[in-house]
Amino acid sequence: MRIRAALLCAALAAAPLQAQQTAATAEDARAVVAAVLAHQASIRGPEGGAETCVAEALGGPPVAPGAAAEDDALAPDHAVHIYFQWHVPDAPPPVRAAPPPEPVAGQRRSRPRAAPPPPPPAPLATAEAEHLNALRIEAARAPSPPLLARVDPTQIPPPLHVPRRGDDDCATITLSTPAFAGDAAFVELAYACGTVCGNGGLYALQRRQGRWELVGIADIWIR
Repeated sequence: MRIRAALLCAALAAAPLQAQQTAATAEDARAVVAAVLAHQASIRGPEGGAETCVAEALGGPPVAPGAAAEDDALAPDHAVHIYFQWHVPDAPPPVRAAPPPEPVAGQRRSRPRAAPPPPPPAPLATAEAEHLNALRIEAARAPSPPLLARVDPTQIPPPLHVPRRGDDDCATITLSTPAFAGDAAFVELAYACGTVCGNGGLYALQRRQGRWELVGIADIWIR
């Protein structure tokens, strides 16, 4: 009996420690933000990334499921909320082929063919989408104090950059503070490319073997 009691006490004492180990930390928040920015840099490429700035201040938590448009702190005025559907993360654009060699004198230059538009990203499997929706609800129901208030400029992957003097035409990415539900994290992203240009989306990430990996994206609004 004494041995059982001792084992029970040891288990109870270890339980809070395990909870602290699995709870999200400020380092988790930094890693989540870094993963989202890395994906943005990859899909925008060298040219688009060089024209994109990252706001250092993080916005409020991601919009809760079923929230009205006016409750979304990152959505601008006149934003139109769209159908919510999880899809696989966008793939980086294909590497451009090398330009054709210069024609010989008197030879006619052939007109390069326009590349076909990339296909839309595939939706997530129903079971996986439902699982993310349940975790999203859990993260919204259990709000916690923000673990991070600003983006660390050293974590912004080039060619993305913080706004610089003279970046009047720079499109701006603004992120929300991450919200967590166990080993899942959610970050809202707002992309503003002009007074009537922009879109917003929700990123879902999962902690796998100690690393935060992007597992799904859903469009939220457009203008």
